[in-house]
Amino acid sequence: MDDDSDAMSMQELLAAEDATVRDVKRGSVVEGSIVHVDPDEVLVDVGLKSEGVVPGREIADIEQELGRRPRVGDKVLVYVLATESTEGNPVLSFRRAGSERFWRRAQEQVQTGEVVEARVLEVNRGGVVVDFGNRAFVPISQLVSVQRVGESEEEQEQLVEQLKGLVGQRLKLKVIEADRKRNRLILSERQANRELRSQRRDTLLHELDAGQVRRGRVSNIASFGVFVDLGGADGLVHISELSWSRVKHPSEVVKPGQEVDVFVIGIDRDTKKIQLSLRRAQEDPWVTIEERYPLNSLVDGEVIKQAQFGVFVKIEDGVEGLVHNSEIAPSDRRLLQEGRVLPFRVISVDLDRRRLRLSPAPDSMSDDISNDGGGRDVGDEAQAAFSGAGDVDAGEPGDGPAAAGLAPTGDQPAGSSTSANDPATSTSNEGSS
Repeated sequence: MDDDSDAMSMQELLAAEDATVRDVKRGSVVEGSIVHVDPDEVLVDVGLKSEGVVPGREIADIEQELGRRPRVGDKVLVYVLATESTEGNPVLSFRRAGSERFWRRAQEQVQTGEVVEARVLEVNRGGVVVDFGNRAFVPISQLVSVQRVGESEEEQEQLVEQLKGLVGQRLKLKVIEADRKRNRLILSERQANRELRSQRRDTLLHELDAGQVRRGRVSNIASFGVFVDLGGADGLVHISELSWSRVKHPSEVVKPGQEVDVFVIGIDRDTKKIQLSLRRAQEDPWVTIEERYPLNSLVDGEVIKQAQFGVFVKIEDGVEGLVHNSEIAPSDRRLLQEGRVLPFRVISVDLDRRRLRLSPAPDSMSDDISNDGGGRDVGDEAQAAFSGAGDVDAGEPGDGPAAAGLAPTGDQPAGSSTSANDPATSTSNEGSS
């Protein structure tokens, strides 16, 4: 019984071996395993009764493919020239299997999305031909190394000149189509750039930490803020983080393509969002405000807004002050016209609340203000009128209740309405301040 079982097993093994041998025919391309290497030949097991022989002249091709000397156990793709030679060994060719290796690799790269390099050989109106082992094509729509133009004859000639400038250059590309039957191989520079950018973004998100200052380029401007490319990923600078001064629109501060230093506020690695600040990468003007604008000093400021409780004045970027109604004679409000640069005196500085309190400087103002066209000297008028500053007529049209302090820069827009319960509009203790 055991002998019969052993005999049956042997028959099954022989039948299986014969079946394997019949599958490998002359002209087929099969994968084999190297079992021996010497200078004259390489023996490869391809599943036949004996090892196949790859001639020594093709060892250099194997080395180029592997990037090193072939070793026992290496897997190689070979072409079957003959299933049996006069010596009884199959005759194989590594070189003749090159086309099969090429197409298999190309099809695998379509699946993996691997980014490769290829040199531009020639151009035509449809794109460029590259050396990818075989000739491959990159359509114009998949190129980022050229600028798109219109359809006129002149513009098309400009496009051809751009394409000619790519000859000899090596491009980063991604295989997007590999059709062996149609001998069609299409590559894309655009998708390769997208893949590389995704890789750089992942690296950047890993390297970024809150508190860092990074160099970037303005990639896009929206009404709510600015997007800055940090070299692989875009971060958002909200409009409130663009400047220490009030900003009506981001285009007032930056332009597309401009290089800027930004402060990293925070990173959400799950959503891949980066919060940035432009103003925090610059020195806070309020840090040295007391040194630069000591009490009772004279400063030049631009009138930027007339509010119900006073006049807002811009001293510099990020520093605004308020001339309260209690410091202005009602008849002289018209002298503080928006856009006019006038001298003012610093009467209080509140660092904690980032508030600067000003009063007009009539002595200096008389030297700076020209005639208003009515024959009266505005400087003399200001000198006389400001001598009575503080005598506010509560019934003067256009003047509301006095405010007990100025609105903080950035906290309350100039001219915004205030409620009766807001401390900024209270009249308590104002006269004593």
